[in-house]
Amino acid sequence: MFDIRQIQYFEAVYRLRSFSQAADEMHLTHAALTKSIKTLEHKWGVQLFHRTTRRVSPSAAGHRLYEKVPLFLAEAEALRQTAMREQRHIRLMCGPVVLDTLVHPALLALRAKYDDSRISAETKPPLEGLEDVLERRADLMLIHANTLKALPYGERLMVTPIVDEPYRVICCSGHEVLSGNRQLDDIIPHDWAIAGFDMFFQQTLPQPLAALLSTHDFPKYRLLSQTACLDLARQSDVLTLVPERSAVYLTRQDGLSSFAFPGPLRFTICAARVKNKATDTAEHGLLEEFIAALRAAA
Repeated sequence: MFDIRQIQYFEAVYRLRSFSQAADEMHLTHAALTKSIKTLEHKWGVQLFHRTTRRVSPSAAGHRLYEKVPLFLAEAEALRQTAMREQRHIRLMCGPVVLDTLVHPALLALRAKYDDSRISAETKPPLEGLEDVLERRADLMLIHANTLKALPYGERLMVTPIVDEPYRVICCSGHEVLSGNRQLDDIIPHDWAIAGFDMFFQQTLPQPLAALLSTHDFPKYRLLSQTACLDLARQSDVLTLVPERSAVYLTRQDGLSSFAFPGPLRFTICAARVKNKATDTAEHGLLEEFIAALRAAA
């Protein structure tokens, strides 16, 4: 078996006679495209290209394969279009906080208009999620703007702002931190549970804040679940951080209190997708409506 994208990548390399140019055209890294072609060659037990430091030339097997490729890809696209007429599918990558705060309100808004569509949302580390978007395994990535700035290949993405709002600290009612000054130097030494907080986000922090967090090994618990962080805050003296929209709802529940996070951080989320990605009209419309629903929910 093989992945149809491997044939698309082969076609681009054959036509352009260049792995670098083909990677650019397919919105991939050079390493990812090279690995894909090597995997195809290994599976089939043939060499498709002769490679030197200066040029790439198809082998005899590569020439024979290319004779069949245009028709194969045309038929595959026709099959895809036929299937997509029956059902639209958005594949989404996002972090745990985004999943818990933004995605489901947007889904509710879409149900009436696109009741035959599907949306699959996965939580992955940022670089893995970005690779899925660049390699067309995902259609959209919802990501903190700071994290996106620290990731590579930003020039290949179309970015749409979704939400920009403050963070609030969540703690159990009666927590000692509520009777203090609630400044960074006072609250950071406590134990924290944070959903996400990946290395790329940390690279964008202002130096004084980064130094303070490092001094206190912040956070004590880094989890891939906002719900788990909130349960820890509700049942112990652990603090957590949520967007303002979530705090309004959460503090209506028994056992939780909140206050404004005093540091220079905001919940700033954007939608990132591959520039110039070829999609059929209906699929493109669903994606645009989903992004609009995310912004409206914000």
